[in-house]
Parts: sequence; C-alpha cells; structure tokens
Amino acid sequence: MFYSREEIELTLNLYSIAKVHLNDLERKQLINGESNATNFEKNCYHYYSYIIDIVHSWINTLLPDEAEIIQKRIIDKKTFDFIAIQLGYANHSSVIRKYKNILNKLSLQEIHKC
Repeated sequence: MFYSREEIELTLNLYSIAKVHLNDLERKQLINGESNATNFEKNCYHYYSYIIDIVHSWINTLLPDEAEIIQKRIIDKKTFDFIAIQLGYANHSSVIRKYKNILNKLSLQEIHKC
C-alpha cells in the first residue's frame, strides 16, 4: 500500500497515542480475559497494533541519525530547535530539512513496496 508523506507523518504522530491505547486495551483484556473484549475493542487493538508495527518497520529502515531525529521529534515530542542543539546541527532549518528528507525517503520506500 502506498502512503504519501503526509500520511506517513500522521501515522508517526499517532504512534505515541497508539502505544497508550494499546497498553490500556492489553491491561483491560488481562484483567477481564480475552473473551470479554467487544468487537470494537478487538478492532481498536488491531488498529493500534498496526500503527505500532508499521512505525517500527519504518524506523528499522532508517540510518541511526535519521532514526534519532524521528525518535526525538515524534516520540519524545521535541522541537526542531531542541533537536538541532542536542544533536549539534547548525540550526533548526537543517533539522527540518533532514526531517522532510526522512519522510520523503519513507514515502519512496512505500512506493517501491507496491
């Protein structure tokens, strides 16, 4: 399936939310037992699992410096200024450019999967 750069960014941004909801669903299912899960909860479980799996697969294809930028921007919710300072980039524009290149790279990888 093809994902645009915008879809990739949205999916990356859903990652932290998906982890929280998936943990809640897993905790609930452990407490109540798998058989008590509603169809809605099962669908949510699959949806959040898919988001987490696809983000992990994307991060695993990145170079270490690219994965670090995604980690800090998407998962740690850091600003481009903070990332630039922490990783030693000249300015936030350099990080923004690299971030956009990472999204383009992931989008191109998805195109080649089709």
